[in-house]
Amino acid sequence: MAKISLGRGIDSLYGDEGGATSGPSSKISIKELQANPFQPRKTFSEESLEELTQSMERHGLLHPVIAVRRNGSYTLVSGERRLRAAEKLGWKEIDAIIKEMTDQDLLEIALVENLKRSDLNALEIGEGLERLSKEFHWTQENISEHLGLKRSTVANYLRLLDLDSEVKEILRKGDITFGHAKILSGIPVEDQRKWANRIVSKGLSVRALEEQLAKPVKTIIEKDTKIQAWIGENAKVLGASLRCRARIKKEKKSWKVELSFNRMDELEEMITKLSEKATLKEGRTDET
Repeated sequence: MAKISLGRGIDSLYGDEGGATSGPSSKISIKELQANPFQPRKTFSEESLEELTQSMERHGLLHPVIAVRRNGSYTLVSGERRLRAAEKLGWKEIDAIIKEMTDQDLLEIALVENLKRSDLNALEIGEGLERLSKEFHWTQENISEHLGLKRSTVANYLRLLDLDSEVKEILRKGDITFGHAKILSGIPVEDQRKWANRIVSKGLSVRALEEQLAKPVKTIIEKDTKIQAWIGENAKVLGASLRCRARIKKEKKSWKVELSFNRMDELEEMITKLSEKATLKEGRTDET
């Protein structure tokens, strides 16, 4: 994943690189703390959550969560894993730093924090970027500049949202990588599922996928070149034999031959010859 240079998001919440928090913390009831509605992360690793729970049980909460106060309750901005671990431990309260933020801040910080601290999967990143685009009218250029992502990277993440629905789930589960998905987003939707399943069953690397996708195209081109050469050669033979202009066409499920004559007597002559040959052939068959 590309490293991002943070905008005003996380830097407005945390002090030094070691994670020291800025501002005083307060103890708030966990029951009053609601999840961030703009949280882009849909899945959490049970293993990493268990490790955090054990750490908090031994050492306590090292860094307060971040929250905003609204309508008499609190909305979590940062620290959902810490909150989940506290709930598993049966804590009634948790240390929190209270901040003033807009909805846009909530989404931006949730997205940026996850990008920096615990990698989202590629589809979750695409969904988060799409929310910035649709709900707050950010352009791809805005997203690129504010989150420090290349514009092409932003476009690639957003393109994942147009993948086949089954392929999206395979990506969400982590069975294929962002690199795989980026390539799959560039092929017809009807072919994406087939190739995604092939990646999983055969363990294809990104490079192997690129090579295999290139092979059929090369084969088709080579086959088409051979067919065109055959058509050209046999059209000449047919034209010379029948003394006309001959054209051969390959259609979907059949072949088509067009013959052109300058004069009607030339056409009649060819028909007569073909008729005589057919009659002669029938006669030989009867004798047999």
